[in-house]
Amino acid sequence: MTKAQTRQLKGTPLAIIEAAERLFGQHGIENVSLRQIRLEACAGNNSAISYHFSDREKLVRAIWEYRLPILDRARRVQLDDIYAKGLQHDPQMVLRALIMPSYDLLDSSGVHRYAAFFRHALRWQQGTAIRNSQLNATPASNEALALFHALRPDASPQVLDYRLRYGTCMFFDMIFDRDVAIAGGQKVVGESIFLAEGFGMLEALCLFSARSSSHSS
Repeated sequence: MTKAQTRQLKGTPLAIIEAAERLFGQHGIENVSLRQIRLEACAGNNSAISYHFSDREKLVRAIWEYRLPILDRARRVQLDDIYAKGLQHDPQMVLRALIMPSYDLLDSSGVHRYAAFFRHALRWQQGTAIRNSQLNATPASNEALALFHALRPDASPQVLDYRLRYGTCMFFDMIFDRDVAIAGGQKVVGESIFLAEGFGMLEALCLFSARSSSHSS
């Protein structure tokens, strides 16, 4: 989304996008009605969503168009730091470049609304196709994915992307559950320990060698 488009995205359209992101993150893409989103956005016009976005798929696309430029700028900073330190072959650093921009995107109350939305969007039937269609608009994301693929040149990019997709969903499930626990006053592990556990899990899931596993059994 260009700066001009961002400036135009205010009032009712922006309120609808943010309401959809919240509700999709809490309940799933298919489990929220467009009427619920309209009421959450306090949009008085009954046809507000159909006027601005026409349907659910375009609304999901609009959420990404709104968020992806922010995420790509943050990912660019992460990548520049990786290159400066010569850590482009470090699995943990590459995975952090892919994940941390989404993790660091918080709402005004400190909740990971986008991560909650993203975990459902990737599981939604149309979600992956929509996101893949937007990769050309996020060059830093493409670059980070290339570094990720280079960590396991013996594995196909399709297999690695499959692992990353579902590993990210599980990681973001953990983030959502931790936010819910914090909101409910429950005791949770510290953030540094939580992230170390999450990235350890993600590395093990995404980069394991099936060949090595079969030889060791």
